[in-house]
Parts: sequence; C-alpha cells; structure tokens
Amino acid sequence: MKKVWVGLVLGSLLLAGCSISSKSSAPKTSQKAMSTKVASKQTTKRGNATSTNESGSQAKATLWNVGKKAALSTFMASWQREMGQTYVGTYDDKAPDHLGFRFPDALRDGSLAGRIKWGSQSVDLKWSKDGEDSSEFQVVAVATGGKANAQYPNTYFFCLHNRRPVVFVTQTTNGDELIIHDTQNSALQAGFAKIITGSRPTTLTDSSLNVNMSRDAKANQWPQGYQGTWYYYNKYDHKINSMTQNDTDGLKLSYVAAEGQKWIHIMGAEQTAGAGNFEYVRYHYFDGRQIPVLMNASGAGAWFDNNAYPSAAAANQMRDWQYGDESKTSPAADSLD
Repeated sequence: MKKVWVGLVLGSLLLAGCSISSKSSAPKTSQKAMSTKVASKQTTKRGNATSTNESGSQAKATLWNVGKKAALSTFMASWQREMGQTYVGTYDDKAPDHLGFRFPDALRDGSLAGRIKWGSQSVDLKWSKDGEDSSEFQVVAVATGGKANAQYPNTYFFCLHNRRPVVFVTQTTNGDELIIHDTQNSALQAGFAKIITGSRPTTLTDSSLNVNMSRDAKANQWPQGYQGTWYYYNKYDHKINSMTQNDTDGLKLSYVAAEGQKWIHIMGAEQTAGAGNFEYVRYHYFDGRQIPVLMNASGAGAWFDNNAYPSAAAANQMRDWQYGDESKTSPAADSLD
C-alpha cells in the first residue's frame, strides 16, 4: 500500500509539473505572436509614411495654380478700386472681351495667331492652365476693362515669358494686329511677380538714376546713370546705332530745364552757337523688369529724337516706341513719319 501511495503521489506531482510547465509556456507563445503583429503594424505605418513622404516630395508645385489664381483675383479687386476702374478677369472665371476678342478662347482657337506684335516683333501668346508647357509666352490670366466712361478698353495679359512674370497691356482699337507692350504700372508688374515668385521686387525710382545730376554736369562729367554704351533705332537709316558715354573729351555738359524736364545738356567744348543735344534717363518696364531708358532730344525746343537702351536687343525690340513721357517731336521730324 505504501508503494502504491507513493507512486500515486509521484504521478500526481509529475502531472502537476507538466500542467504548470504548459501554462507558463503559453504566454511566451502569445507574446511572440503579439510582438510580431505590432512589428508588422509598425512596419506598415513606417511604409505608409515613407510612401506619403516620397509622393509628397515628388509632387511639383506649378508656376500657376488655383491658389495663385485666387491670389490674383484678390489683388485685382483691390487694385482696380484704387485705380477707380473696373475689370472683368479670367481669374474670376469670366470671359473678358476686347472689341470682339473673347478670352481665353481667342488664345486657344488660334484666331490671334500671327496677329500679335510686341514692339517690332510678332509674338505668339499661348493660353496655359499651369504655366508649365514649352511655349515661350504662356498667358495664365486676362483682364479687360478701364474707367466707366472710357471709349476703348485696356486689356492686360498676365504672362510667363520663358517662365518669368510679365504683364502686357494692349489698347489696340482697330486693325488686324493686336499691339502689346509692358504695362508701366509698377503695382501691376510687382504684384503679379510676387504672386508667381513669392517675393515682391523693389520698385526703382528715376531719382536714383539722376543722383548728383547737377553737380556732375557742372564738373563736366557724366552722371553715373548716363555712363556706358546706349543703343537706339535710327529712323533715318533704319538701323540700330550706338553711342558710348564714359569721358567728356571735346564736350561741355550743363544741367538745364527745358519743356518741363530736367536735362543733361551737351554742347561741343568750343561750340558757341546752336541748341546742342539733351539727355534724360528714367526707368521703364521691359519684359517685366525695370531698365534704364535714355531719352535723346535736340534743337531749340528739346525735341524728342529717340529712346536709347542698355542693350541692342531691347533697342531692336522697341525701336521707335514711345512711352508717353517724351518731349514733343519737332515739326520737321513729324513731316518725315
């Protein structure tokens, strides 16, 4: 009996041991499985995050988009109030009409192909929804309007010329060609540039080109803004000519006022008769940027001769274009036109 009892006790202990061992190993298996699941979830999350980051980095911001369109709408609403004018714009999903040319359709359907001129050259304005195609001139917005009593409208083309912002304007009233040129409104040029690039360019002033103008003339030296080589279109020989102004050998300079304008007056060093020549430098917009433009005049009335530019390309582009701030032309010159 004692042996049987001992055997039963030992058997019971062995069974109990197996049971305890089995129970204690179960949590280990469960923990391993849970750990695997957690690791799998974390890997999945990391994978999703990586995928999101990669797709975000691959997303390219376009030069023109819905946000910039809305920004232009807000800007134009403010600008036209300040100007006392009213405009209809594509940025408000409207269709501006310039004397029968409805935009953007007139740029989409080719009805203006070969009929747009910027200065002396024909240009091809293309409508673009994002500013990212390969066209040289991509128009992303158009606005038409003006003052309430204006006989003819102004139409502005918000354009990307080789991906750089520029605002062109036309006041063409008839004919087969649409003549465009840079608007000289600095608020429009700078405002559009800020929308496209994110930073507003500094607006330059004419006075910065004419610092110490009187003092330098009295010292018989060219003011800094007048120095260098200038290019202009000669309407008599129909060529681009140039003049270089670095020294004043053989010249006598003075500072004068004529026809409501301050000028550098140029005479020959020994000249005692004749009216001489007159020059004044000011800023104008060309291709969306301000550049110095030198106004040449001559004769007793400081009559306008031409505008000269820092580059031959600009002179050839604009040729005999006038900005509206030039002095009067002489009767003799008018008879040659």
